[in-house]
Amino acid sequence: MTKRLSRKWQMDASYTYSRNVGFADSFYSQLGDDPANQGQTFGYQTDDQRHVVKFNGVTYLPHDWQVGGTASWSSGLPYSVFSQLLSLDNFDYVQYRFLYGYTPDRADAAGQRAFVATRRNDQRNDPVLNINLRADKAFVLGKLNSKMFVTIENVLNRDYLRIYAYEPAAPNRGGRLQVISERNFGRRFNVGFQFEF
Repeated sequence: MTKRLSRKWQMDASYTYSRNVGFADSFYSQLGDDPANQGQTFGYQTDDQRHVVKFNGVTYLPHDWQVGGTASWSSGLPYSVFSQLLSLDNFDYVQYRFLYGYTPDRADAAGQRAFVATRRNDQRNDPVLNINLRADKAFVLGKLNSKMFVTIENVLNRDYLRIYAYEPAAPNRGGRLQVISERNFGRRFNVGFQFEF
């Protein structure tokens, strides 16, 4: 939806629904190397984002000021729970295994900790809300058309954690917790100048 420039303001707003599934994220993926996880490989791709809402707006104020902002909300991206271990085949040959799933922390009623199989990218990160603001001031400096701008990114100061993969600790084999993730750290400010000559 677009509101064209009139009465000194304009706006763009959009909503996107998408669904992305497949067997692997890239040609170099290690999926398919282990026949034990063949039935687990089909699932959501790492860029599968179901809902995205965006809003952009700008207004022109007196004395050559422009103030604008962007706001976006997006549903969480998927990630996988996996386990890496070594096992022996029927000839006692050591094999490196990569399986989707985990070994539970507590034993079941029978006193066993059976491996729980999952599918690739069957978990979801939290949704993300992001708001950015920008103000521009145009002025003439000598013979130069100039502009000063101030930008505030991540106005809400959210430090969202994006998890790509999660390997829980396995109590029955002494494994360690491993999280492959990226955190978006807080609010950021930018000040800049532009000169045209």
